[in-house]
Amino acid sequence: MKYILANWKMYPIVDEAVALLTDIQAGLLDRVRSGAILPGVIVCPPFVSLVPLHAVADDGVVRLGAQNCHWEQEGPYTGEVSSAMLQGLVDYVMVGHSERRTGGETEEQIAGKVAAVAEAGLVPILFVGEDTRGDDPIRQTEDRLRQGLSRIDLGRRRVLVAYEPSWAIGAEEAAPTEQIGAVVDHVKTVLRELGTRTPTVIYGGTVAEQNIDELARLEVLDGVGATRASLEARTFLSIVDRLRAV
Repeated sequence: MKYILANWKMYPIVDEAVALLTDIQAGLLDRVRSGAILPGVIVCPPFVSLVPLHAVADDGVVRLGAQNCHWEQEGPYTGEVSSAMLQGLVDYVMVGHSERRTGGETEEQIAGKVAAVAEAGLVPILFVGEDTRGDDPIRQTEDRLRQGLSRIDLGRRRVLVAYEPSWAIGAEEAAPTEQIGAVVDHVKTVLRELGTRTPTVIYGGTVAEQNIDELARLEVLDGVGATRASLEARTFLSIVDRLRAV
């Protein structure tokens, strides 16, 4: 199965988020009624929208995810949200996004979050990738992958990996497809080595209508993640259509 991850970051307020999900979901249901087989659609809104979106989400076409969580299940951590609090609201939790790494999140904290998410019975979406264009993408991505997964048993726990070079976020163009293919192929090799039977790796970083066809043709890739392209229903549904058509 292909996946498409919508990371809404800190954009739609609650009413806007409900309206956006309603429009996206209506389009997905129309496609199902016409016989289409959809990719796995994962929507990660701001925390404040999770409860109202859970009330309207049809998990036959959309799964919800959180953008972050704490590594502890409870405690004196003002402003934080634990994976236990997310149970029943989401199926996925993003961990280690480069914007959080830039804010000071450490590899040890990321590994703790991955473990906490998995222990809660949710699926971690671990973000890995190089910081600067021209860095060694395979080496830096593998280092972050191994550290992030160091506290879970991949023979027993499912994980979804997102290869997202920091320099490509919000850029004019995505990473070269040759680089994406090589890094994703290597990530899958490492995941198998660590015990994953069926590794799942998506690409994020400037995914748009203009490049989705090229990305979708990469056989090694299991889907994409989008931000700007997921904040407007028509554009997002166009990407869904073109991802499943390849």
